[in-house]
Amino acid sequence: MQGRPEEKQQLNTEFVMNQLKGEKFPDADWTNFLDPDIRDFFDELFLECGFQRSDIIRKAGISRTYGYQIMDGTRAGKRDYYLSIAFAMKLDLRMTQRLLAVTKTGGLHPLIKRDAAIIFAINHGYDNDKLYAFLKELELDPLDTGLE
Repeated sequence: MQGRPEEKQQLNTEFVMNQLKGEKFPDADWTNFLDPDIRDFFDELFLECGFQRSDIIRKAGISRTYGYQIMDGTRAGKRDYYLSIAFAMKLDLRMTQRLLAVTKTGGLHPLIKRDAAIIFAINHGYDNDKLYAFLKELELDPLDTGLE
């Protein structure tokens, strides 16, 4: 990706969902939809947040080489790896769900106990260490970073 991408007009999720309930598929300006490319997603995210990849990989507790590979899309990561990255970046729930959608690893669901605990932790600003202790306290599996 060269330079900053043109700003996309933000689509309203509820509006689009209502349109998809209609009789025919709506005409749409596809340039305003989210780009599912993992590398572009992370490039934009790091531009917006101002973090360095190396710092986030270290905070996420993921192997350095593997961390770079899953962020540039050359290897697919496990859902827990992407969640560790989200916690390291202190992403809110909306951006975490978007990260999980772009990486095709499945969103968090509030009726699944472990997911509910993770959602709670995101909403309360937990870091990876506090999340680990919280999940252990609830007798739930902590996030797998591949380094344990």
